[in-house]
Amino acid sequence: MEKISNKQQNVADYYNKAEETALEVVEKMARQILREHTELDKFMMGMGTYFFIDKNDNNIDTFDSNVSDDLANAFEPLNEFIGKWDDVLKITGEAMTFTAEGVKVTDW
Repeated sequence: MEKISNKQQNVADYYNKAEETALEVVEKMARQILREHTELDKFMMGMGTYFFIDKNDNNIDTFDSNVSDDLANAFEPLNEFIGKWDDVLKITGEAMTFTAEGVKVTDW
Protein backbone atom coordinates (compact mmCIF):
# COMPACT_ATOMS: atom_id res chain seq x y z
CA MET A 1 0.00 0.00 0.00
CA GLU A 2 2.84 2.42 0.69
CA LYS A 3 3.87 2.58 -2.97
CA ILE A 4 0.38 3.66 -3.99
CA SER A 5 0.39 6.40 -1.35
CA ASN A 6 3.77 7.66 -2.54
CA LYS A 7 2.56 7.69 -6.14
CA GLN A 8 -0.59 9.51 -5.13
CA GLN A 9 1.53 12.08 -3.32
CA ASN A 10 3.69 12.45 -6.43
CA VAL A 11 0.60 13.15 -8.53
CA ALA A 12 -0.59 15.72 -5.96
CA ASP A 13 2.86 17.34 -5.98
CA TYR A 14 2.90 17.54 -9.78
CA TYR A 15 -0.62 18.97 -9.81
CA ASN A 16 0.29 21.63 -7.23
CA LYS A 17 3.42 22.57 -9.17
CA ALA A 18 1.43 22.78 -12.42
CA GLU A 19 -1.16 25.03 -10.75
CA GLU A 20 1.56 27.24 -9.27
CA THR A 21 3.30 27.51 -12.64
CA ALA A 22 0.03 28.31 -14.44
CA LEU A 23 -0.69 31.11 -11.95
CA GLU A 24 2.78 32.53 -12.58
CA VAL A 25 2.10 32.47 -16.33
CA VAL A 26 -1.23 34.25 -15.88
CA GLU A 27 0.40 36.91 -13.73
CA LYS A 28 3.21 37.45 -16.22
CA MET A 29 0.81 37.69 -19.17
CA ALA A 30 -1.57 40.06 -17.35
CA ARG A 31 1.28 42.33 -16.20
CA GLN A 32 2.56 42.49 -19.77
CA ILE A 33 -0.89 43.53 -20.99
CA LEU A 34 -1.05 46.21 -18.27
CA ARG A 35 2.39 47.56 -19.22
CA GLU A 36 1.56 47.69 -22.92
CA HIS A 37 -1.97 49.10 -22.52
CA THR A 38 -1.72 51.99 -20.12
CA GLU A 39 -5.45 52.69 -20.38
CA LEU A 40 -5.80 49.63 -18.14
CA ASP A 41 -5.07 50.03 -14.45
CA LYS A 42 -5.51 46.68 -12.75
CA PHE A 43 -6.02 42.94 -13.27
CA MET A 44 -8.39 40.96 -11.06
CA MET A 45 -9.05 37.24 -10.89
CA GLY A 46 -10.98 35.00 -8.55
CA MET A 47 -14.16 33.01 -8.02
CA GLY A 48 -14.04 31.61 -11.54
CA THR A 49 -13.58 34.83 -13.47
CA TYR A 50 -10.95 37.38 -14.49
CA PHE A 51 -10.98 40.87 -15.97
CA PHE A 52 -9.10 44.13 -16.17
CA ILE A 53 -10.11 47.49 -14.71
CA ASP A 54 -9.44 50.66 -16.65
CA LYS A 55 -8.31 54.05 -15.32
CA ASN A 56 -11.97 55.10 -14.97
CA ASP A 57 -12.71 52.10 -12.71
CA ASN A 58 -14.70 50.26 -15.41
CA ASN A 59 -14.48 46.47 -15.61
CA ILE A 60 -13.09 45.35 -18.96
CA ASP A 61 -14.15 41.83 -19.87
CA THR A 62 -11.45 40.12 -21.95
CA PHE A 63 -14.15 38.57 -24.15
CA ASP A 64 -16.00 41.85 -24.77
CA SER A 65 -16.47 42.40 -28.49
CA ASN A 66 -16.63 46.16 -27.91
CA VAL A 67 -12.95 46.52 -26.98
CA SER A 68 -10.49 47.79 -29.57
CA ASP A 69 -8.86 45.29 -31.92
CA ASP A 70 -5.57 46.10 -30.23
CA LEU A 71 -6.91 45.11 -26.80
CA ALA A 72 -8.72 42.06 -28.20
CA ASN A 73 -5.43 40.87 -29.72
CA ALA A 74 -3.63 41.47 -26.42
CA PHE A 75 -6.26 39.51 -24.48
CA GLU A 76 -6.32 36.55 -26.88
CA PRO A 77 -3.24 34.64 -25.60
CA LEU A 78 -4.37 35.08 -21.98
CA ASN A 79 -7.89 33.89 -22.81
CA GLU A 80 -6.48 30.90 -24.72
CA PHE A 81 -4.14 29.92 -21.88
CA ILE A 82 -6.80 30.18 -19.19
CA GLY A 83 -9.32 28.46 -21.45
CA LYS A 84 -6.97 25.54 -21.98
CA TRP A 85 -5.99 24.98 -18.34
CA ASP A 86 -8.72 26.37 -16.08
CA ASP A 87 -10.94 23.27 -16.11
CA VAL A 88 -8.03 21.12 -14.98
CA LEU A 89 -6.09 23.46 -12.70
CA LYS A 90 -8.88 25.75 -11.47
CA ILE A 91 -6.70 28.79 -12.13
CA THR A 92 -9.51 31.33 -11.87
CA GLY A 93 -10.43 30.01 -8.45
CA GLU A 94 -7.26 31.59 -7.08
CA ALA A 95 -7.71 35.24 -6.13
CA MET A 96 -5.18 37.78 -7.31
CA THR A 97 -5.17 41.45 -8.15
CA PHE A 98 -2.36 43.81 -9.12
CA THR A 99 -1.33 46.77 -11.21
CA ALA A 100 1.44 46.59 -13.82
CA GLU A 101 4.21 47.11 -11.28
CA GLY A 102 2.30 46.73 -8.01
CA VAL A 103 2.37 44.04 -5.39
CA LYS A 104 0.16 41.02 -6.06
CA VAL A 105 -2.65 40.86 -3.49
CA THR A 106 -4.20 37.43 -2.97
CA ASP A 107 -6.26 37.94 0.16
CA TRP A 108 -8.94 40.61 0.27
